[in-house]
Amino acid sequence: MAKNILILGGGTGGVVAALFLSEQIKRFGLDANVTLVNKTEWHYMPPLWMDVALEGIPLEETRAPIRGLEKYGVKVVVDEATGINVAERRVDLASGKSLSYDYLIVALGSRNGWEAYPGLAEEGYHNYDPESAVRMNAALKKFRGGRIVILTPEIPFRCGIYPIEFATVLAAYFESRKIPGDITVVLPKMNGGITPIEALGPDIERLWRKYIEKYNIKVIAHDGLERVDPASKKVVLKNAEVPYDFLIKVPPMRLPKVLDIPEFIDESDPRFTKVKAPDFRHPVYDEVFLIGEHAMPPAGLGTAGVFIHSAAYRVGALLLEELGGKYATPEIPPVLCVAYVADKGFMGMCNIWYDSSQGRYAWGKCYNVLEAGFVKLIKRSFYQGWLDRLRV
Repeated sequence: MAKNILILGGGTGGVVAALFLSEQIKRFGLDANVTLVNKTEWHYMPPLWMDVALEGIPLEETRAPIRGLEKYGVKVVVDEATGINVAERRVDLASGKSLSYDYLIVALGSRNGWEAYPGLAEEGYHNYDPESAVRMNAALKKFRGGRIVILTPEIPFRCGIYPIEFATVLAAYFESRKIPGDITVVLPKMNGGITPIEALGPDIERLWRKYIEKYNIKVIAHDGLERVDPASKKVVLKNAEVPYDFLIKVPPMRLPKVLDIPEFIDESDPRFTKVKAPDFRHPVYDEVFLIGEHAMPPAGLGTAGVFIHSAAYRVGALLLEELGGKYATPEIPPVLCVAYVADKGFMGMCNIWYDSSQGRYAWGKCYNVLEAGFVKLIKRSFYQGWLDRLRV
């Protein structure tokens, strides 16, 4: 009887796993099928929402129809998972239907936990969903100058270089339009009192410092966010108060509601799911794999698509072996990050390996590989090419 592989989530992890498994199942002639559940009709490319917020590119350029997976042999169900019964290997959907599985891959990302801090939900702009990116673009078009604060309440956060990346791009945006803007980046301190910029190592830190100094961007390291005060327009930290005219906020990461149950909550940090590295299995249920943002920090990895992409391939290869295929299980490779910096782009690389003594992945040195104007074009072209695979 054919094995049922059920994937929850149509973001990077879910789509990569679905495409890889469906193609390799066909290649090896395995008796298995792949079903993906996504709550909307669209697969989005979130990094392009920065381009929506700053350049006003249409939302249509940031998405592709999730049903485009069907031409590769994936069954697509547009519905929302509302319950996971791991004992019975069943997922309940908002429509009232249920789906059974032999293997479950959970790639549901994270929820924006604005409610975690007073005032954070009501105040500020962000580009962590498509509609909010459009609202930020409209607000920036009306902005005529003043104090801009980019607030990161806590670590980890989605895409670890985002706050300083956005600050440099925004500074170049203001410069090109001759808009006076005083930009402050508010970052949480990490263990040892360092900021996320310093954590990337001296080579990449030098890159960011160059642009921080060029645009006179101020960086404040905080001991914790207490609240955002819309009345006085201040970010109130444990060690400072920062006034603003325009607030840009990074969301605290929280579990999607369907994963916020004892079977999945990581007891050491309830913002994330429990997971067993290096194979991203559930610690108790071997048939359940977790490859979304919700599982990356407990595994020792970052909360960005490049890590999830690699995790999806590793899980896919493990499943092919269990289904009777012959596919070498890939290690998590050195991470290549492509980002914007001011009006250019850069590529950075970090060494990563599995540390068996700690039961999680570990990080080595990070390097600045390339900094050039055409890297920005490469990044955007890659994302558009990715989406075209589902569009054509």
